Amino acid sequence: MAKLYFNTRDELTCLDSELIAVVQASGNYSRVVYITKREIMLTVGISKMEGILKQYNNKTNRFIRLGRSFIINHRFLQKIDLLKQYIVLSDGDKNEIRITIPKQILKAYKSAVTKSIKIKEHENDSIRKRRESAVPNQE
Repeated sequence: MAKLYFNTRDELTCLDSELIAVVQASGNYSRVVYITKREIMLTVGISKMEGILKQYNNKTNRFIRLGRSFIINHRFLQKIDLLKQYIVLSDGDKNEIRITIPKQILKAYKSAVTKSIKIKEHENDSIRKRRESAVPNQE
């Protein structure tokens, strides 16, 4: 569990990177929303937040910038709806966040996710075929 610390003149804010679902730009500030819907306003712009969060990308967290206003944690992605122009982030339990995002950004994101899945499926098929060919035929 990685902790992020933000120090200003008047306060120190500590964030748990594992719980961050979305970061939304708000002028020169960033609104961080945990998957539990807790909101924290930081005096850091979204570009700086993007740089900080990229350091914490790993197998469990994958922070993706969507347009000028949002960074989402791909780990919580549940649904992309192009017609209604929103995504749903969920922890698979009772916590769910719905975010409205422009259609062209959603379309590009959906395409990237789909491409990533197809590549992984292709890799799994190749591995399975290699295993099958390595096992001697017992007829």
